[in-house]
Amino acid sequence: MWPGRTRNIQRPPIAKINALAHELEGKGRRLINLGQAVLGLPPPKRALQRVHQYLENTETHGYCPDPGLPTLREATASFLSSKKNIKDATASRVMLTCGANQAFVNALLAVTMPGDEVIIFAPYYFDHVFAVKLAGCKPVEVELAFSEGRYHIDFTRLKKALSPRTRVVVLVSPGNPTGRVADAEEIKTLCELCRRNDLRADSRIRSQVGMDRRTNPEVNFESALWLISDETYDLLTFPPAAHVSPAAICPTERTIVLGSFSKTFGLAAWRIGYLYGPNPEFIEETIKVQDALVVCAPVPSQMAALGALEEVDTYVPEAVSELIRRKDSLMSALKSCRTLEAIEPHGSTSVLARITTPVFEDAFAYSRSLLQNQGVITVPGSAFGPHGEGHVRLSFGNQPPSVIAQAGERIRSFENSCT
Repeated sequence: MWPGRTRNIQRPPIAKINALAHELEGKGRRLINLGQAVLGLPPPKRALQRVHQYLENTETHGYCPDPGLPTLREATASFLSSKKNIKDATASRVMLTCGANQAFVNALLAVTMPGDEVIIFAPYYFDHVFAVKLAGCKPVEVELAFSEGRYHIDFTRLKKALSPRTRVVVLVSPGNPTGRVADAEEIKTLCELCRRNDLRADSRIRSQVGMDRRTNPEVNFESALWLISDETYDLLTFPPAAHVSPAAICPTERTIVLGSFSKTFGLAAWRIGYLYGPNPEFIEETIKVQDALVVCAPVPSQMAALGALEEVDTYVPEAVSELIRRKDSLMSALKSCRTLEAIEPHGSTSVLARITTPVFEDAFAYSRSLLQNQGVITVPGSAFGPHGEGHVRLSFGNQPPSVIAQAGERIRSFENSCT
């Protein structure tokens, strides 16, 4: 057995699907990729112009300050204030990171200790679970409820999952892989629940569970309960749904926001995201993590993000309009499929669909067979944890409607051959 901390982490099924796709492409197969949940649109022109200007006018290419370029920290704070209604956002509370995954790791390592519990709503984004395990913490899955065609937090399950060792609750909205968008009331309820169960804020919790430092020395009673809000797909929502940040409607000293320029501005290859904390002291702590891992986000990528923010008012509405066209095309194609029942997304770039046929052993078998027989790449729901089993995720973000329609035809041909 491998001796390191990675030994208890399994690579997700998406890795096997991607390996098979690469093999088939090497043999000349023409595939349709509905697997990658990205925005398949060119970045804003100003993003690339900023990078060109940087390269043409820079003789030496050194590091920037660990938390990022001051101009981009200011621009990101302005973005958080104007587009997310986080009115107290300031540059001193912002850090630029190598994507939202880096931001999550920075935050997680700064606010937890090994052995702490981190609540994650399932089906979940698998990289969050990887990060929790690498940090030496325990992921606690709370299954989302599903009713009236949409996912939502089951607060009864959440309350049962909370323990004196709970240090973080992770909210992802818009959700991956569910495409769900939490509304203001749901977020208010979540924030209030977190506040009431903050061990540092409410000593009654300790007496209720009969725990104290003498009988349970491993429990860190001074640690707070943090809410980490992953807002990677923030502005990619479909009316009447609208993204709401916990930091906007119920800001506390323990609310953390992380985001990415990858999805909103088509900058996935540039690996640039951000972390927003409740105070400058939090950012100072996360700098320790960032410096140990990457020092700073790539400066050219930061210039791209700076240019993208300059076009947010024109680029995002056009991107959302195109995404809706692509979403509607995929939903229309799936309506005529017998083996998949699509769940309408209210945000993000993908659809989660339930497998309705018992022919296949599991979701991975479905995705693998569809890829081998018809050349359509999807992600098995098991990649998003046990509660994703029996589903597949199909991305509409990276393909135009005409290609999505072709994918629908291939899926129907696949169904005819296997049912």
